[in-house]
Amino acid sequence: MADLMCSALSCVNNLNGFCSATVIHVYGESAGYSDETKCNTFAEKGIINAFSNLANMNIPGEIRQLFSGNTIEMSPIIKCDAVKCVYNKHEKCSAKNVEIIGDKLEKSKITKCDTFINKR
Repeated sequence: MADLMCSALSCVNNLNGFCSATVIHVYGESAGYSDETKCNTFAEKGIINAFSNLANMNIPGEIRQLFSGNTIEMSPIIKCDAVKCVYNKHEKCSAKNVEIIGDKLEKSKITKCDTFINKR
C-alpha cells in the first residue's frame, strides 16, 4: 500500500489531506499523462455520501492516524487502470508515495493522480 496524500478537500474520504478510504480506484486506461487520470473513488462531502461510503472507510487507520505524529497510517490499496503508468503493476499502483490532486480543490469532482509517469 502506498502513502497517499490528497488535496481534493471536498471529498468525503479526505481527512486532513489523508485518504480515509480502504481502497481507491484510479481511472485512465488510455491516459498518456496525469491530466487524463481520475480518482473514481471521489465523492463530494455530505451526509448521503458519508453513509454510502461507510463500507470503504478505513476506520482503524483513521483512529491510528489520530494518535500518530509522524507516520501515515491511512494507506489505501490503489487499484489503477492507467496501464501506461510506470507504477502500474497488474492494475495496482506500486508507487511508495501517491498524490491525488484536483483543479478546484473545494468544489470540483475533477481529480487526477499527480504521481502518474508515462512508461514511454
